Amino acid sequence: MENVTEVGIVFDIGGSKTRVASVHKDTLLEVEIVDTPENPEEGLALIEQLVKKIIGNAQVTAVVGDAPGIVENGVLVRAPNLLLWNDTDVSTFLKNALGAPVTLFNDSELVALGEYEYGAGEHSSNMMYLTVSTGVGGALIENGEIQRGKYNVEIGHQLVGDDTVENQISGTAVRKKYGIDPWKLESIEEREKLAEILAKSLYDNVLHWSPDTIVIGGSMITGENPIPIDHVEETLNKLVTTIYPHAPRVKKAQLGKLGGLYGGMAYLKRAT
Repeated sequence: MENVTEVGIVFDIGGSKTRVASVHKDTLLEVEIVDTPENPEEGLALIEQLVKKIIGNAQVTAVVGDAPGIVENGVLVRAPNLLLWNDTDVSTFLKNALGAPVTLFNDSELVALGEYEYGAGEHSSNMMYLTVSTGVGGALIENGEIQRGKYNVEIGHQLVGDDTVENQISGTAVRKKYGIDPWKLESIEEREKLAEILAKSLYDNVLHWSPDTIVIGGSMITGENPIPIDHVEETLNKLVTTIYPHAPRVKKAQLGKLGGLYGGMAYLKRAT
């Protein structure tokens, strides 16, 4: 960080790992990755400690991060995989600790922005992002802005048939249905069934949002024995072209586990 006197901070609070990085312009300067504490006070104190470690003598100008679950006005209202974190005011704690403004998003929102700016969503104007992992989440980026209502969208809880898409295609759902870890599901026939359920969910969202690009990430897409994205795209094309002349492009996410940090960097760049 030689000759850098001011930095932004980006963070990603995940169900198992927390990532923190300093940012200057379009560069992640230093990345720290630790286990996420179950206790929110410990978790936020750890983020503060990591920030002070990586900034050196630089001044923090702004902080942007994400957390898994329902986020409202800087508060993690509901965190399904971090129950003790429910109703934690993440932004106020970090603002007081670091002396800089803090903006908090849902995790899918920042990953989506990262993919839009630096990953598979480049050159799109309206990009839908979906992550299929332990759970299912998503977001819409329109002309470089995260689109949301009062709360962040929760695509994973959308019904396909009589159940949510998350309860049918997530890693948790696969483990429950087949009794094996998702990456051990070798049957292409079964994985194509998952792809068709995913395509039906995407179809509903395409009719609502009409994106030009859909980016899909998460371990169920990018890991071993994944849901075949080509079959998702093929099925979606058949559904969408009964309504629209063309279906959106479907692309695999590129940023991996650092997507949220890249999203925070993209937000900081646009905000300055």
